[in-house]
Amino acid sequence: MNTQYERITELVERMKQDNPEVVALFLDRKLDDAALVAHLREHFSAVMQQHYPKAWAYYTGEEQTEQDYYKLMSISMAHLRMMDYLDHEGEAFEDGNLHGRKVVSQPITLLRKVLLGQDCSCSVDFVEDMAHLLAQLSGVEDRDIPPRSKVLEWMERHPSGLDQPVIAWRAKNKERIVELLVERIENQTKAGSFYHFKQGMTKIEKRKQVLLWWKEDRFHLHFAIRSADDLNRYLDYSMDEKTLGIMHEAEQKGIPIFATPYFLSLIDTRPLEQQERAHSDEAIRSYLFYSRDLVEEFGSIVAWEKEDIAKPGEPNAAGWLLPSHNVHRRYPNVAIFIPDTMGRACGGLCSYCQRMYDFQGGRFNFELEKLRPKKSWKEQLALNMEYFRNDPYLWDILITGGDAFMSSVKSLKTILDAVLTMAAQKIEDNKARSLEEQYAPMRRVRLGTKIPVYLPQRVTTELAQVLADFKKKAAMVGIDQCVVQTHVSSAMEVTPETKKAVRRLLDAGWAVTNQEVFTVAASRRGHSAKLRKVLNDIGVLPYYNFSVKGFKENRELFSTNARSTQEQVEESSIGQIAQRYHATIRTFMKDAQNMVEQIDSIRQGDEIPFISPDRNTLNLPGVGKSNTYRTIGITEDGRRILRFEFDHTRPHSKVIEDMGFVIVIESKSIARYLNQLSEMGENVSEYDTIWGYSAGSLEPRSPVFEGTTK
Repeated sequence: MNTQYERITELVERMKQDNPEVVALFLDRKLDDAALVAHLREHFSAVMQQHYPKAWAYYTGEEQTEQDYYKLMSISMAHLRMMDYLDHEGEAFEDGNLHGRKVVSQPITLLRKVLLGQDCSCSVDFVEDMAHLLAQLSGVEDRDIPPRSKVLEWMERHPSGLDQPVIAWRAKNKERIVELLVERIENQTKAGSFYHFKQGMTKIEKRKQVLLWWKEDRFHLHFAIRSADDLNRYLDYSMDEKTLGIMHEAEQKGIPIFATPYFLSLIDTRPLEQQERAHSDEAIRSYLFYSRDLVEEFGSIVAWEKEDIAKPGEPNAAGWLLPSHNVHRRYPNVAIFIPDTMGRACGGLCSYCQRMYDFQGGRFNFELEKLRPKKSWKEQLALNMEYFRNDPYLWDILITGGDAFMSSVKSLKTILDAVLTMAAQKIEDNKARSLEEQYAPMRRVRLGTKIPVYLPQRVTTELAQVLADFKKKAAMVGIDQCVVQTHVSSAMEVTPETKKAVRRLLDAGWAVTNQEVFTVAASRRGHSAKLRKVLNDIGVLPYYNFSVKGFKENRELFSTNARSTQEQVEESSIGQIAQRYHATIRTFMKDAQNMVEQIDSIRQGDEIPFISPDRNTLNLPGVGKSNTYRTIGITEDGRRILRFEFDHTRPHSKVIEDMGFVIVIESKSIARYLNQLSEMGENVSEYDTIWGYSAGSLEPRSPVFEGTTK
């Protein structure tokens, strides 16, 4: 408590030095709180109009394009935030992190109490955020964009799964895990298991047999780890007491654990002091280990994306009437298709998974035998295809789950064949319609998967052949883009096996794009930049960089939107594709086999380490996604309140247009986020400009994805 008091006292003195003029207004006892707000509004309105007209035009909405956003300097963005704070002073907001409890944003009232030395319920984190704001308003604290050389230096801190030292220690992990699997198979009691040793086999022969099975995806699924104690055992008892305790509690509470032997071999089990790069696998660990928040919230987690909740016969939150639970939809021209096959399962479980909401009701997608297609699936598939056929807007289908590649090859072929038939029928149906009445023909098919990370063995030659056959037939029915969308969040996930799986997909004619999840570990300086480079090296196009969604249950992993914007402006930007290449890159998706060479032609031509066609964004807790926001308030514990605009570059349903905006109250303060980085060994002074990023603008869609809508 004394430490907090001393820190607040220190911050108060800093504010008095950094911005004596504004602090004097707060200390003027002749003004009551309402008069102070009015006086501040008058003061900052005049200053903005006279000295920062671009910021004033942005504030009023007169000039609010992406180009206008990038004209905002640190000081003008601070004035914009102060005006938004004044406009919303005393306003109450529903906080999803507190199960809907209302919180009041009153930064002016609270800051005045702090400056006057009065009792205040606000935290040190709140005071620190406000101290930075006052420093930005006076120009004491400015924004220095790091040069490319600094970003390259940050990138070098993060190894790749293709680096020889990493491959070497992972090979030792594999040897150790293979020994455990030999022992497990020797001791299994289940009769008739496909994976068993023949009588009389020696230890060496058993080990060779397991190494052969290691190449099979179903072997890893069969022997996936499902308990906290087994997890610790396969990680060479390297889990610390706190983490193991949380995993035990998670298990007891019903949170599933599911990790394949292959994925566990990627975790560095050595003590930190023995690692070449401490915390290098932290982003991978973030999937695997649960947080105290998740365990405590499990049972009362609410769905983040409201459009995914639909009652039979009623439109969803986006206004769409859906044929079944298999279809999710947000936008007019694209729908998500989740088949009733093993595609509802995953090859592993990410701790931030949105399915945690479903898992609370015991609906686990890891009971693989129960997920085999039922007899009724054939009829259900036909029903869903009729929905696509008879919709005038839909031309893009994203087949996911779970994970599209968890479907058996046979099941996936059946689904893709049904898509081909439906696409051909759409074209045929249009022949009977006038030009004005034409329905949108199918143009794009995408498969959502994390298999290249969790279980690359599943990308077999048989699977690749099915995809190649579909690609050839798809062109004849108007489908000109076939895309596999992966979820890779760290260069450490890109292994030789992953590279081989991606190569097979590219050779099949399918472009591979990536959606990174921007966890705290993944948000470290240079981490996403390094990931983009390594993905480029193997022919993968970065597509989205997603902030972690969810309320308090995902607080541990959530990286603030200010950091996402900082990464967009200061790091991702060095990989921007020059406009002179825009015509060239529009052909990339259709020539997947040559993707590596195509990407290299731009990197070499502009001497850049990577191309960054991806967009930093957030799936909104309403409908859709965006990164166009302003900070309109702040809670007493320092959590920023953001107002997001929808992505105006794409069509929305009328329901979404009527919503106008979405309010997001972040689950943690910037100060708390920076403390987490410090615990990972980061020098937080390298993130100093983060405090000034209080507004964001969604980047335009890259021409390489022209027409992409999801």
